[in-house]
Amino acid sequence: MTPKGSFENQYDDYSVEVAANIINDSKNGISEKFQTKLKNFKTMKLQLLKTKMESDIFYDGTVYTGSAGLALYYYMCSLNNDASSHESLKLATEYLDIENLKGRRISFLCGDAGPLAIATVVSYKMGTKRNDKILPDYKTLAQRLMSLISLLNESPDEILYGKAGYLYALLFVNKHINGKEIIPVNHIEKVINSILKSGKQYSAQMKSDSPLLWHWHDKIYYGAAHGMAGILYMLLQARLHMNIIEIQSFIKPAIDWLLRQRYRSGNFPSSMGSTSGDKLIQWCHGAPGFVPLCLLAAQIFEDEKYLKMAIQCGDLIWQRGLCTKGYSLCHGVSGNAYAFIQLYQATKKPLYLYRACCFMEWCAVERPGTELHRPDRPASLFEGLCGRLYLAKDITRIAEARFPAFCL
Repeated sequence: MTPKGSFENQYDDYSVEVAANIINDSKNGISEKFQTKLKNFKTMKLQLLKTKMESDIFYDGTVYTGSAGLALYYYMCSLNNDASSHESLKLATEYLDIENLKGRRISFLCGDAGPLAIATVVSYKMGTKRNDKILPDYKTLAQRLMSLISLLNESPDEILYGKAGYLYALLFVNKHINGKEIIPVNHIEKVINSILKSGKQYSAQMKSDSPLLWHWHDKIYYGAAHGMAGILYMLLQARLHMNIIEIQSFIKPAIDWLLRQRYRSGNFPSSMGSTSGDKLIQWCHGAPGFVPLCLLAAQIFEDEKYLKMAIQCGDLIWQRGLCTKGYSLCHGVSGNAYAFIQLYQATKKPLYLYRACCFMEWCAVERPGTELHRPDRPASLFEGLCGRLYLAKDITRIAEARFPAFCL
């Protein structure tokens, strides 16, 4: 029986015959037939997004609920390195509002760091074709991004609003501007050290068995958006800026402690002492947000137990991941599809590519009654339609696909 919060998964599980129309003969990408379906979906929905839903795109300037989410989508489209790349960069600039930033939040998703990081990279990539009146020089933008460190001490530690979200923005800029250290190492290290310091202090205060512990709004959250899975995953992605002692003596035991908190089902509580029960299977709270953490831990620590746990999470998501909340990246089926993409990238098993495609199909077809909670921001990247477009684009370039604003 499927617990409340998700629809029963009626897709047939993977077999070569069942997957024949969905993945290609080489089992390393989607079929032409499915590619055509997604192309039609993207064309139709992008038109809708930019006409009837345009006012909602500009709800605010953030990546999470606003126009910078579409800017990130267009930047990602530019990575095709084809004739349309410059046009995609130009379109990205139309959705970046860096003159009206609030100056209150530090993170990539819900703060100023996201629009500034995307603008920095887009400005660099456009080079001499950039219009100075529309987008400043990338060095100026990088300085504005770095100046947000003044908000560090008053910010929480998590991804959505806090320091871990700022760390992602810094790593994003350096990754996408290859060969140049746009953000200096010592700036990144300050952010890492601040996250580690508060994690150690709160652990000591709570007398926790975990050497690192963080809280948000007086709760110890476990998941990707506000909790330990997201913070630890971001620290692992920044491991080149940390010493081996911190990784082995603090990060690894904290991951091991966190993974011991899971339910028997293989899912995770949303927070310590949560009374809401085992019902949330979504990126922000629950197993989907733990998959990238487990996969990266398996790679770094060369321990099969983490891979095994990621696979168990994947099986649970297949059973219970068709959320009644809808199709969003944050708390819906699109976000859950990325867990299968990540498992496919790690294992190369066509089973996971097929499962990702099934969840993509669910999000594209929009069968009546499969979205019981209309999103607050229906055009946005993390709550609405833009997230589905991002997934549809990513699933056509499976080797390069990355969960936006989370996986580097």
